[in-house]
Amino acid sequence: MASFTVEEIKKATAGNILQTGSMDYCTGVSTDTRTIEPGSLFIALKGERFDGHKFLTEACDKGAAVLLVSQKDVSDQIPADVSVIWVKDTKQGLEDLAHFYRMKFSIPVIAVTGSNGKTTTKDMITLLLETKYHVCATKKNFNNEIGLSMTLLSMTPDTEVCVVEMGMRGLGQIAELCRIASPTIGVVTNVGTSHIGILGSKENIAKAKAELIESLPDDGVAILNEDDPYVIAMGNKFKGNIIGYGVHGKYVVSACDIQYQSTGTKYMCTCFDEAFRVKLSALGIHHIYDALAATAAARVIGVDVKKIQKALAEFSPGAQRQGVTQVQDVLIMDDSYNANPLSMEMAFHSLKQLNASHYFLLLGDMGELGKFSEKLHFETGKKAAEIGFDGLITVGPLSVHLAEGAKVGGMKQVYTVSSCDEVIPILTKLVHAGDAVLLKGSHAMHMEKIPELWKEYIAHHGD
Repeated sequence: MASFTVEEIKKATAGNILQTGSMDYCTGVSTDTRTIEPGSLFIALKGERFDGHKFLTEACDKGAAVLLVSQKDVSDQIPADVSVIWVKDTKQGLEDLAHFYRMKFSIPVIAVTGSNGKTTTKDMITLLLETKYHVCATKKNFNNEIGLSMTLLSMTPDTEVCVVEMGMRGLGQIAELCRIASPTIGVVTNVGTSHIGILGSKENIAKAKAELIESLPDDGVAILNEDDPYVIAMGNKFKGNIIGYGVHGKYVVSACDIQYQSTGTKYMCTCFDEAFRVKLSALGIHHIYDALAATAAARVIGVDVKKIQKALAEFSPGAQRQGVTQVQDVLIMDDSYNANPLSMEMAFHSLKQLNASHYFLLLGDMGELGKFSEKLHFETGKKAAEIGFDGLITVGPLSVHLAEGAKVGGMKQVYTVSSCDEVIPILTKLVHAGDAVLLKGSHAMHMEKIPELWKEYIAHHGD
């Protein structure tokens, strides 16, 4: 837990002290009054829909020792024993404080970005490193400036490695995240079409992701997916150590002899000068890529092969990331956390690994594709038909184009609805015991509700 003197906070944030309280230091940082502990620093963040300055009194009541604010007219409502520091922008102040704290640690900081797989890769890296080190890592996918800053501020004196995830919604954002975190190792998983509606092209997406590699020190390490031409090109001007990984070549870290099974995936991993078997309980080639990146990072930091093998065998993807459940003896693969064209295609192949009589897709809209939305939905539908499935139900207005693509590709049983509730009667008639269904769509579609809706429907209507 981070601790600062009032003077350190002033120095780190270039702030002005409006009021000096009874304590000259604080322990712990909070931006949410629900998590405040006595003696901590409360930072009053301000956004379009919230203003932390409305909760200053509550923060004091819960024991905050120091307040970081961007309004100067607050001292009259603050008890005299609480210090108040003013900055122009409290979000910037949070970032500056996080960077100040990060620089107190002479440890590896591993940053992970990419269009797909960054959260899973971050989780795998963390799992592997925890077999040997005390690790601080991004929770869930809290990968923006606030989430990254809070991750860094959660480091403790015994932290030996920090693993952070970096999200991106525009050019310059990853560069800003790197300014805060000062990573020493960068991992780029791939460049896809997520956020293409914001950035306009894969070239611009690659340019945004490349900011991570450009921000690494000259003695840093870049771990790059060598099967992705956009990613491997990021190393062209990098002066540090480049470690390439993939499945389609003899790279520094690679996978071969891949065996896809209903309960997981097996492969032979070659890493530097060692070769060893890996068994993943996760499905799909994309999880192999994630595991290769994690293996590379772990070996660079000094984790031995046996620990890597054991940790990967125990890895389980997070919620709504291809977990398999059953309803009416139908296998349901829930990959509903989010979706874009590349992750859709990966999930299609994962579903086919399950042992089932028939395979069906239940797909929702993919967001943030902008002017490319209709085209990419249509192409995703055609890809589904090409891979071969027994039927498709789409949810939402954009997915109508996905359905059209599937029909053009030759898929026979295709249905379109506007809400998750409308899915259930069709699903009940379409699938039977022994079949498998994929749930996938952008997070806003809430496709994860469907299994429970189906159970409720069955309870009221019978089989």
